[in-house]
Amino acid sequence: MGTESSVQVFCPDYQRLLKESQIALTIWNNGRAAIHSAGHRGRDADNTLRILQGNFARAWAALQRHDQYCEVCQRVSISEGRSFPGRSLAPAVRCLNA
Repeated sequence: MGTESSVQVFCPDYQRLLKESQIALTIWNNGRAAIHSAGHRGRDADNTLRILQGNFARAWAALQRHDQYCEVCQRVSISEGRSFPGRSLAPAVRCLNA
C-alpha cells in the first residue's frame, strides 16, 4: 500500500476506474504488439487498433473526470494540499505511460 495515493485508498470508484484504465491500456498494448508481430496491415488492423485506443481513451477520460464529481476525492485532494479543481491524476497512474 506504500505506492497507493490516499485517493486510491479511500475511494473505491477511483480504484475501479484506475483499474479499468490500466486494463484497457494493457489490452491496447497487447493488441498493438500482436498486430505488429503478425505483420498485419490494412484497414482491419487499423480498425482494431482504433477500437482498442478508443476503449483506453474512454477509460482514461472517465478516470480524469472522476474527481470533479466525487466528494471523497475532492476532500482527499484538499486535505493533501493539492490544488482543486483540475488537479492532475498523472502521478497516480504514471506507470500507465511507461
